[in-house]
Amino acid sequence: MDIHKKIGWAELSARAKPLLAYLESGSFYRAKYSGTNSGRLIVTDPCIAMAYANDDSGDKFDDWESLTDSSEIFPEHFEWKSWISHNLSKNNYFNLSKKNFNGADVKLTDSGVCLINEMMHRDIKILLNCYANDFFPKIWSEILEVYLNDGFPCGWNGRYPSGELVVFSNN
Repeated sequence: MDIHKKIGWAELSARAKPLLAYLESGSFYRAKYSGTNSGRLIVTDPCIAMAYANDDSGDKFDDWESLTDSSEIFPEHFEWKSWISHNLSKNNYFNLSKKNFNGADVKLTDSGVCLINEMMHRDIKILLNCYANDFFPKIWSEILEVYLNDGFPCGWNGRYPSGELVVFSNN
């Protein structure tokens, strides 16, 4: 397959149908995380979730944002598509800020910053780039699976690739 094949929003939407159906729903985190527990640390305490998401010291575990978009995860040939960011901005990230987070947004807000909203924006953009490239690194397949099963992927417990994905479950 030619990884540099030009695709448009319509084709990307067809490829990313499971993610887009999730994003177009009106409600997130209404039930406890229902995906696999294997290779996952499931947390229900928002303080623990915030610690994994925000601690970038690297002392106890890998920095979540640095890990998930590193060159260790994405190969050199991966092509980041700027038009995805443009289209997401244009449609306000599927109006994410107007969705019902069933209290998870309140639980995961610190100093006026809603962590769940910020991280979902970033994750949506990366996941759509994975669909556009027809390439999902293992960790991003796991992140997608977590979202689709009412969990919020918020960190990594350990040193990648050892360790486990940290998932916040709202209930």
